[in-house]
Amino acid sequence: MRKLKAEIIDKLIEVRATGSEVDFLIWLSHYQNDAGFVRGVYYRNTTEDLHISFQTFYNAMRGLERKGIISVTKDELYRGDWDIRILNNDFSDQELRQGGHAENYLNTGLSVFYSREFFDMKANEKLMTMLYIKIAGAGSPNYHIGTEKFFEKYTEIFGVKKRALQNYLTGIKRFFSIGIKKREYWINPLRKKVCNQNNAETDRSEYVKQIAGSLCRRFRLQEPQKAYKAVTELASQYYYTIKKDIGIYLTDTVKAYLLMINGDADPHKWKVRKINQKLLHRLLREQLPAGALL
Repeated sequence: MRKLKAEIIDKLIEVRATGSEVDFLIWLSHYQNDAGFVRGVYYRNTTEDLHISFQTFYNAMRGLERKGIISVTKDELYRGDWDIRILNNDFSDQELRQGGHAENYLNTGLSVFYSREFFDMKANEKLMTMLYIKIAGAGSPNYHIGTEKFFEKYTEIFGVKKRALQNYLTGIKRFFSIGIKKREYWINPLRKKVCNQNNAETDRSEYVKQIAGSLCRRFRLQEPQKAYKAVTELASQYYYTIKKDIGIYLTDTVKAYLLMINGDADPHKWKVRKINQKLLHRLLREQLPAGALL
């Protein structure tokens, strides 16, 4: 579910989010569930995807936490990664999952939000890009505003001088057609650069990838490639048929499975951590409460 609610974009601008904080939030949005929750955020995955250092990753995470954009917790069993919730980004309501009102969110599944061109921009250029794409998604693709009104409005919003705004407009031209007509700025997304990739299959594959990786790490599963494949296939199979987050049920099932084959309640004493996919699947079906399936 690759979406960010409109008020989050406004807050990022208000709190003067840094470029790395924007990048990290975009990355999180690609792996969140319908409630804005990302399970098992591992620094190595993020640093490789965003081409940043561990220190930049850590600073961005803690910066967003201090600014009230995300909440961060550690898993009790495995403390090598973090559980992160994007605050006020809950789309678990059925109407919102099916689309809702476009003006209420930014579609982060667009090609621009996977582009190095976007990540290489300055912080306010990124935020301006997000703002105008959100406006375009709300049914105003040909955004126009008087030139005087533009500078009056956005110098206040971004807290900068007129010259800085002119530079931002130059910077975002890689994603927008920008022109002046009858003393108005006309700002339109470039179709070749802002393509819609927000399909359900990609939502599923990215979420499943995150779940499988986190479970393999957290439970230190043996034969990790086989374990990853087993968890991935089960998560993919039930992604559309479970009413709630399949990640919750899979986490509980893997824990119950390891407890069953080891016979010891203390996870630190588990020696056997191999996954039998058929047995895991059977246990998952047994673990599902009545009415869990659609």
